Amino acid sequence: MTVSSATTRNSYSGNGSTDVFAYGFKIFDDDDITVIIRTDSTGAETTKTKTTHYTVSGVGSSSGGNVTFTSGNIPASGETVVLLRTTARTQLTDYVPNDPFPAATHEDALDKLTFIAQELEEEIGRTLKVSQTNVIATAEFTEDATARANKLLGFDGSGNLQVSEGKVDTVTASVSAVSAGGSPTASATYTASTGALALAFGLVTGNTGATGNSAGLQMTFNNSTSDADPGAGKLALNNGTLASVTEMYFDDADDNSADISSFVQSFDDVANATGRGIVHIEKEGTPATFALYKVTGSVTDASGYTKVPVSHLVSNGTFSNSDGIRVDFSYSGNDGVGGITELSGDTSPQLGGDLDMVTFDIVTTSNRDIELNPNGTGKVVIKGNTNQGSITLNCENNSHGQKIIAASHSALSSSSGNPSTLTLPSTGDASQELVSTSATQTLTNKTIAVSQLSGQVAISKGGTGATSLAGANIVTTNTQNTFTKAQLPSTYTAALSATSGVLDFDTYQNFIITLAAGSNTLAAPTTEASQIGQTGVIIFIQPSSGSAATLSLNGDYETAGAAGLTISSANGDYDVVPYFIKADNSILLGTPQLNFG
Repeated sequence: MTVSSATTRNSYSGNGSTDVFAYGFKIFDDDDITVIIRTDSTGAETTKTKTTHYTVSGVGSSSGGNVTFTSGNIPASGETVVLLRTTARTQLTDYVPNDPFPAATHEDALDKLTFIAQELEEEIGRTLKVSQTNVIATAEFTEDATARANKLLGFDGSGNLQVSEGKVDTVTASVSAVSAGGSPTASATYTASTGALALAFGLVTGNTGATGNSAGLQMTFNNSTSDADPGAGKLALNNGTLASVTEMYFDDADDNSADISSFVQSFDDVANATGRGIVHIEKEGTPATFALYKVTGSVTDASGYTKVPVSHLVSNGTFSNSDGIRVDFSYSGNDGVGGITELSGDTSPQLGGDLDMVTFDIVTTSNRDIELNPNGTGKVVIKGNTNQGSITLNCENNSHGQKIIAASHSALSSSSGNPSTLTLPSTGDASQELVSTSATQTLTNKTIAVSQLSGQVAISKGGTGATSLAGANIVTTNTQNTFTKAQLPSTYTAALSATSGVLDFDTYQNFIITLAAGSNTLAAPTTEASQIGQTGVIIFIQPSSGSAATLSLNGDYETAGAAGLTISSANGDYDVVPYFIKADNSILLGTPQLNFG
């Protein structure tokens, strides 16, 4: 065959998926091709191995063939694939006298020589060369290595290649001067005899760079308020309002993946009962956005994150989700030891805060009293908390006690007096005592303003004293009573404002109801259960004009034979219906007396 192409290589860019790459030249053996992978970012080259990294097809074809990479060796994006023909530098054709002279074999031998010549030419094309007119006549190129030592290969003033003197291995460079200015400058002074190189630079004055982060934990803000791990390198708070935060959630790592759990869990190591230290949070690049908190108690290792109890001190601005933040912590001092042993040296001591008794009492010596002396109109106040304010008076052994306790909030809120007042008996009568609700005591000159006394009430006859019940009667509930005047039951009189009504048997005994035109309904009552045995009447009055009213009953109202009630229909008529409360949800209605009016 003829060799009409001088191509000896093909080059391709990898993409991580293409595994077949074509070569456009003839090879005699699959070893006659070299596969090289070049990493574009570094320039590193790797020669691949046949069978291990790739296979070759198309051997002997004048148009070439393919290189197929094996699984796991496909060229990635950023890699260049080079297919290079490298024909073996051998001659394997042997002509024997008087044997046939085959044309194909002869052509292959010539082709192989041509391939080798092409490959050598390609390789020589990648070497340093001098021009064809350049004459190298210096003897140094023919001298031995000793004669060439410490010489420089370069070009003379005419551009011709030459070997010149030099102190390559003894050049010493030093910076003699550096200055700042508006434009860059540079100068160098070389002393050949000493090999010294003096450098001087004039540098352009640059812009001031951005201020870097201050010291502290570099983290990212998470606006979640959940009691959970806020995520790698993040800090979260338990409230979206900075002033309302009571707990912080620190991930076990900072933004640089450094483990900070031991540091954060040391926030409570100070022996200070009220403030273990101060946590300072600041938005990166915006120091005006910050928050200060006091660590108020023990931290909790929550597996992957740490919970820190805090109270708000001061803050400004707000943090947004994913904000870069800096977190600082400063420890408080330990609680002091010793303390005040007596106050006799201070004749007017004052408290700067609440006096916490912890587990101790206020005691006196030498049988001295403890006196509370409010100034002016001030009072001694026993405050309530979750319970009402109270005073307990113990027995002499402190094993029993009696309590004076205030009424509940709900009871006092409806009282007109604030505070309500309990006046104790006169100190002139030693026999005076407060009356208990559960004991039997004698009442002298006392007025009881109640409508009913529960339980048994004994009123003694005779003696030197008298019991006055002016304008009142004593009525017993278990015997027959005789009244000197008629007793009037309570009566409800009203017009139905709607077509349905509920009768209140707990408050009223009789009812006068003006019906509305059209349909009316007596709905289920809710108070009859406490009034079993009550009797009375219900008077239904027809409207003075318009259409007649009709009446339907809830199932709690029972009539004879379940016939219901038929009432009058003329305007202004009224009907009288007796009733008897038999049981809860059972009100018996008698026969109506019709057409009064």
